[in-house]
Amino acid sequence: MSITNDEWRNVKLFVCDVDGVLTDGTVIYGPEGELAKPFFIRDGMGLRLLEAAGVRVCIITSEDSPVVAGRVKRLMLSAYRPGMKRKGEALKALMKQFGAEAAQTVYVGDDVNDAEAFEIAGIPCAPGDASSFAIERAKYVTAKPGGRGAVRELADLVIAAKGLNPDQLWRGIHRAAESHDAGSV
Repeated sequence: MSITNDEWRNVKLFVCDVDGVLTDGTVIYGPEGELAKPFFIRDGMGLRLLEAAGVRVCIITSEDSPVVAGRVKRLMLSAYRPGMKRKGEALKALMKQFGAEAAQTVYVGDDVNDAEAFEIAGIPCAPGDASSFAIERAKYVTAKPGGRGAVRELADLVIAAKGLNPDQLWRGIHRAAESHDAGSV
């Protein structure tokens, strides 16, 4: 399946899972529990550019991780929903909150725990190295793997379809930063 340029252009809401999507699935544990997750800076930049383009970016994850909460805060994303075992319900609530229809909603997931969200989003996507379950249900599968550019690839598709220039978006973020924190990647 493929997504048309018009479908990418109409995206209002971009929602991601974390492990296997924004990370490569690696979690570093110590005696106290989770210590670190590796995030890819270019994926973060893609999310910041989407926000600058007027697309609401949200994170839904079944985990409740201080590491992820810190990353979301740093990126200044529109919403973070941790501890969501029923991602479909969380996605429906975000769609209502931000006034997005299914056809205007991208959901990026990588495994069976994303099944409900895949069914609700009009544009379900999966990283190139996702489980076969996710790949079979996605309308778009990235060339890049999770945690290594898959999210940026999708962000670039949306931004290009909207006819926006990433450089101008970035400059706009930092022009506005004179009066407030513009976040970082």
